[in-house]
Amino acid sequence: MSNTIAIVGGGASGLIAAYSAIKTGAKVILFEKNEKLGKKLYITGKGRCNITNDCDINTFLENVPRNAKFLYSALNYLSPSALRNLLEKLNCHTKLERGRRVYPISDKSSDVTRAFERAIESAEIRLNSRVNELYIVNNNVKGLRLADGEYLPCKAIVVATGGLSYPVTGSTGDGYMFAKQAGLEVTSTSPALVPINLSDDWVKELSGLTLKNVLLTASIDGKEVYSKQGELLFTHFGISGPIAISLSSHITGVEAAKIDINLDMKPALDTQTLMNRLKKECEESGSTQLNTLMRSYVPKNMVDIVLDISGLNAKTKLAHLGIKDRLSIVNALKNIPLHFEDLRPFNEAVITRGGISVDEIDPSTMKAKTISGLYFAGEVLDVDAYTGGYNLQIAFSTGALAGKSAAEFVRGKE
Repeated sequence: MSNTIAIVGGGASGLIAAYSAIKTGAKVILFEKNEKLGKKLYITGKGRCNITNDCDINTFLENVPRNAKFLYSALNYLSPSALRNLLEKLNCHTKLERGRRVYPISDKSSDVTRAFERAIESAEIRLNSRVNELYIVNNNVKGLRLADGEYLPCKAIVVATGGLSYPVTGSTGDGYMFAKQAGLEVTSTSPALVPINLSDDWVKELSGLTLKNVLLTASIDGKEVYSKQGELLFTHFGISGPIAISLSSHITGVEAAKIDINLDMKPALDTQTLMNRLKKECEESGSTQLNTLMRSYVPKNMVDIVLDISGLNAKTKLAHLGIKDRLSIVNALKNIPLHFEDLRPFNEAVITRGGISVDEIDPSTMKAKTISGLYFAGEVLDVDAYTGGYNLQIAFSTGALAGKSAAEFVRGKE
């Protein structure tokens, strides 16, 4: 047992770590505290599993707002295209969709989990087995102890326990506890890729409304930190949808009073173009009321909101609108203020912001710099990316590298 690799966690990073270690010639025992492997994978992408984003590495890293450089080695070891090739080899066929998002051709996340389950049949899989403690002596891994008291000696451990998001899937921060046991720094954690609570009362009136091709920008203390165009969803509590969820990664942990968020309903049209268009409409349809015209610019239930921001009367005839009035309308269309309150909780978050400090980990192996035989992979690390398949690719890439490195270590080749 002394040359065994213990992998703690049977999600994306743990599964591929097991596969990678086995392919490198190691003996593997995988511990999963749930009743099945890949529990979070099953719900990823609403059950369809957005596996990765099929882009080049530089483009990929542009979508990692936190500690992107740390991932160079892992992504070079297992790139998005290499992951697709691996899945094809494992008889899990994939397809490319809008935004270069990759899904199983079956649209079933279970196919991804089952592909890896078949690939690691030679490993010992211990379900319903929670690891409570790592045994490290003189900065060397010696073994681990389960919740039922069983002790397992091993030469290397890969911690792939996930973060704190979707706690119903078993993500309860165990990996942070293991890191602290080993004396490693764990940065503060918070929900990321999560919907946003707003204090504006009017958002409740828009609950369920989806806006496409709008621009969301955010500033902290007057400095722009985010600007992205795409789809936005209003909810009873605030905003969700891809561009809101990506924004959350930039404002987590920031005091609400320091954050300014603005919505541009017409990002494809600059101020002058809109001014010219409004002038022409006022000249050609002077008897039309302003609220009627605004329905051609925004959804019906947003008309009053935009007009309130502009300060103009809804029943004003277009012929009576002067240049300042038209400018007020344009400014309202392109600068709807959204007042940030806070982020939704961990049980609604896609990922966790924070985790084991990347300064503690060798990016070329995923090994803890100060502990021989201890490796980390996936969401437990302080790395996070936008939506679109990037975070799952990070889990697969870091897991594959950690598994390979751990196997080389136990075989004396590291």
